[in-house]
Amino acid sequence: MFRNSLTSLVRQSGYTNVVARNLYSASVLGLDGYKNYREKTKTQYMHNIDNFKRKMREFVAGSNTNMIFTEDLKNVVHLVENTPEDKKLLLDMIDKYNSQGQELRFGNYIFGPVVMRALYFLDDPELAVKLFKDEKYKGFFDQLSTYQILGDLLYQHGQYSQVRELFDVIKTRQVDSGRYPRYSVTLTFAACYKENSEESFQYAMSLWKELNAMGHTPMRKAIAFAAALALKHNKPDIALEITSSLSQANYVTIRQIKILALVALGRLDDIVPIFRAVLEVGGPLEKKQTFCREVIQQLNSRISSKDSEIPQDMQRMLEYLETNGHINDSTLDELLCQDIVTAPRKETYNNLAESYKSRGGTQQLRSFAPNRTQRSRFSRPGLADMN
Repeated sequence: MFRNSLTSLVRQSGYTNVVARNLYSASVLGLDGYKNYREKTKTQYMHNIDNFKRKMREFVAGSNTNMIFTEDLKNVVHLVENTPEDKKLLLDMIDKYNSQGQELRFGNYIFGPVVMRALYFLDDPELAVKLFKDEKYKGFFDQLSTYQILGDLLYQHGQYSQVRELFDVIKTRQVDSGRYPRYSVTLTFAACYKENSEESFQYAMSLWKELNAMGHTPMRKAIAFAAALALKHNKPDIALEITSSLSQANYVTIRQIKILALVALGRLDDIVPIFRAVLEVGGPLEKKQTFCREVIQQLNSRISSKDSEIPQDMQRMLEYLETNGHINDSTLDELLCQDIVTAPRKETYNNLAESYKSRGGTQQLRSFAPNRTQRSRFSRPGLADMN
């Protein structure tokens, strides 16, 4: 009976695959900074943009001795338009720049994230994936922020299986923070949740076990996605076990998932402490903690069933929650899929757009692996170091 009612909740609430959208905000991904720099570059060139592009086409088509300077490629990346001619110029410029020997590289500008932002701006995930997978560019796109921008672009287009494939590549490259960068882990669980297939469920559960075995604690949002996916596949026991990995379980998404899991398991008595924890939070300065109406409706359906015994104080608590504005009409899916806009810790740079605040950011030379001193001074880890 409950399995059918949970399925009904899933359908009614939109708790299935919904219209794709980005998981990370434009500011976190550095897209706002990229757009601003585009406008700045256009202003600098005024009416000479076409002449500049023509000159660059001549450079890449001419003698192999023609050198592509860092500023040349940077300008093309910020002037490229969504036309076949401009995209070909961008690819030719990247190819020639990347093929130049290390002795000709005097700049330290990191192009991987900026090129991905350009392709995100042009809304071309196919070209972005093609570049990323091309072996001749190995190293060129090996930055955590590049992975994240590409992953979010794929996520936005509903290409969830490709997000999983991307994460498998990330694990083999172990850039900076190792095999499991937290923001990539979160995006992968989000993609599995959105895809909601048996394959994506098994992938997510295998990844969860792998993370546990390695002692890696995912971010709260990743935990919420993994647990919610388990609920979708009628595994409330797994969902409850996943949420138990959090030391603090009173986050809005987590407590909703716990309630749904406990309802599914028929453990209504264990829901009372969750309500009590919310009701004990008071005071004019305290933010009102809420529950989704669809979750409360599911609980009420269980209470109304003949095989359920209503725990003491449950009904009174539900009435109080309703009367005092603790129940709203937001869906669990909406809460889960809200844009991530949180900035990283203060000791790290503000976001992936930080490179636009310097004279061009950084570009790793050949090895694409600066030492610790160089990273602390120059590189912009952004999402990789955010909690």
